[in-house]
Amino acid sequence: MTATLVRFGTKAETLKALEPLLASGKVLPAVHFTVRDWSEDRAEVIGRILRSPWAAGPLAVRSSAQGEDSLLASQAGRFHTSLGVVGRDALERAVERVIASYDGPDGDHQVLVQPQLTNVSASGVACSCDPSSGAPYRVLTWLDGGGTDAVTSGRGEGVRTWYGAVEAVRAGTTRPPVAHLAGVLALVTEVVALTGHDRVEVEFAVTTDGDVVLLQARPLVVQPSEVGARAHSALLGAVADRWADSAANTGKVLGSRPLYGVMPDWNPAEIIGVRPRPLALSLYRRLITDRTWARSRAAYGYRDLTGVPLLVDFAGIPYVDVRASFSSFVPAALPDGLAGRLVDHYTTRLADNLHLHDKVEFTIVLSCNSFDLRRQVAELADHGFGAADRALVRRSLVALTNRLLAPDGAWRRDVRLLERLPTDDDDAGAALTACVEYGALPFAGLARAGFVGVQLLDGLVASGVLSQADRAALLGGLRTVASAITEDFATLDRAAFLERYGHLRPGTYDILSPRYDEAPDLYFDWARGMSPPAGAEVFRPSAAQRRAIRELLREAGFTCTADELLYFIGESIKERERAKFEFTRVLSDVLVTARRTGRSHGFDAEDISYVEIDTLTALRGDASDRAALGRAVESGRGRHAGTRSVLLPPLLLSPEDAWGFELPDLVPNFVTQLRVRAPVADIERGDAPEGAIAFVAGADPGYDWLFARGIRALVTAYGGMNSHMAIRAQELGIPAVMGVGERKFALWRRAEVLDLDCANRMVEVLS
Repeated sequence: MTATLVRFGTKAETLKALEPLLASGKVLPAVHFTVRDWSEDRAEVIGRILRSPWAAGPLAVRSSAQGEDSLLASQAGRFHTSLGVVGRDALERAVERVIASYDGPDGDHQVLVQPQLTNVSASGVACSCDPSSGAPYRVLTWLDGGGTDAVTSGRGEGVRTWYGAVEAVRAGTTRPPVAHLAGVLALVTEVVALTGHDRVEVEFAVTTDGDVVLLQARPLVVQPSEVGARAHSALLGAVADRWADSAANTGKVLGSRPLYGVMPDWNPAEIIGVRPRPLALSLYRRLITDRTWARSRAAYGYRDLTGVPLLVDFAGIPYVDVRASFSSFVPAALPDGLAGRLVDHYTTRLADNLHLHDKVEFTIVLSCNSFDLRRQVAELADHGFGAADRALVRRSLVALTNRLLAPDGAWRRDVRLLERLPTDDDDAGAALTACVEYGALPFAGLARAGFVGVQLLDGLVASGVLSQADRAALLGGLRTVASAITEDFATLDRAAFLERYGHLRPGTYDILSPRYDEAPDLYFDWARGMSPPAGAEVFRPSAAQRRAIRELLREAGFTCTADELLYFIGESIKERERAKFEFTRVLSDVLVTARRTGRSHGFDAEDISYVEIDTLTALRGDASDRAALGRAVESGRGRHAGTRSVLLPPLLLSPEDAWGFELPDLVPNFVTQLRVRAPVADIERGDAPEGAIAFVAGADPGYDWLFARGIRALVTAYGGMNSHMAIRAQELGIPAVMGVGERKFALWRRAEVLDLDCANRMVEVLS
């Protein structure tokens, strides 16, 4: 390792030490002084600043506190910064504001004054490793143009983030998408070499002249990665090879453009997370994505992809095979050639609009009849589909949807199938088999029916027949299993409530997440109590609305009546939630059995989380079980360490994405038309949810307890408009922003207070 030439001190001291040594960037001239200097002779300090040749222009007055950028804590953004300071009086006020932001009267705290850059073409923050995990990546977060604090303040729009694997950056095989940022990578590498710290963060600006300016350098307070750069590079090579192998293995899958995403269709990022442990991942595969998803879709009249796994994992990170998903949304009646061209059209459209990756069923694929299907099909003409093709696509979707809404539609069969789900089998293998056939399979079908119901409901709103208030009233009047939780918490005693809902857990597939009945006080404030919610009025359309619905149905080719349509919308949404509730009861019990099995052989839940479900169900019940579990735990733990070190984009378009990628700027899904200003509660960190905007990365049904704790709003990193929590928030009239993406989620979660305005589709950091 290079000998340490520069020792990290305060912000001002570090910049002063680096300034004469940097070859890849420059440091602005500066004056710094202590709080003691200021209190003893502020006139001398001001005079020293004003005598500087750069003092006439706008100044930046920054904090440089003791311990602000230490090896133990960065305290980044904690203290005040004043920009655009001009004149003696403004300078004095700015210094006073910085000093006032310090904790206590420590006279050794410093203040740093520099000229403010005005010719900025880009500015941001660069890290020598992933700041969350320590994984070996160079990470650039920047804004083109704008002020130098646009990224660090959290208020800039258009912020971009790029990741490049360290070994690929060193080899020059991956580069940031903006040419002038190459100099920033060189700056980071040089700061690493000059300080001897391989985990550093720099704030930078690039001028219109192409100069790279170092604004700040500090050690990153993050644990080193468990995987070194070379081993990490081998992992990424395996990811690229896996991409190529999976892309070549098409079978029943249509289309010529491979594409993988964490949120389309069965959205694993929302349900099991982007880095699930082996047990959770294997359970999701067994229950849903290996066969169940395709069997259900074929039963609903779509193309049969039975035998094709929907999920492909890259170094343990689960992705949906988008071509397989899109193929399964094609009506079975369409011929192969037309079906293949449709899938190619869908994948191309998604690749050109990455921000739609969690909205594919609303914005990309045509999967059912709707009130504007004629318009959607007509747009295919611009993409090479002739009149006969378009007519066939429309006829097949109309017929498929009419069969679904018919009195003997597949969704009604699934409702009956769900009634056969057993709930008392202690044998994990037998319980899983039953759960697939009588739980997951009907749930998969009812989830599809629920999506069609929501799409038709939104179509009634888009056509002007129903208002947003009517939509909210219709959903609010449905007594779903989810909405019953809040009501029952207010009316049932503790034992009765837990008897009914005790199997739920945040992280439905996660053995490490306690069930409600295992840690009730973690989720519910029993002493606080809650008044029963006011009974929602059942939505009843007016005579004029009924007539309008009948006319829409006739024009669109539906064969159902207005009453049958409204019944389907309500029942499909309710039954989807009930199916999820019932099948997760069995899944939750399987996890309890798995934990019990592990304990009997000397392994705790943490250990068993690394064991795939096939290993657990194949145990022989003899002395060999302990050794088999031990090998599985060790293997799974090692593989998951690699998984934690890998960062990939939400959509994999090519094997090269394994080495470097820019995060797409995702478009969040705003739920309700409401607005709230409230403090932020990081639920996964243990913050109290009452009266706050609750932040949860991926909100599955196990997070329903939040609604019984009086949250003001909800924000998730993953999740679409048709997700469980989105429907739930709409029912209760609680504003929510779903699927904001990792970057915005991390940025907003660090705020103290947010202004969340769903009607205007805006989120603003207030403090």
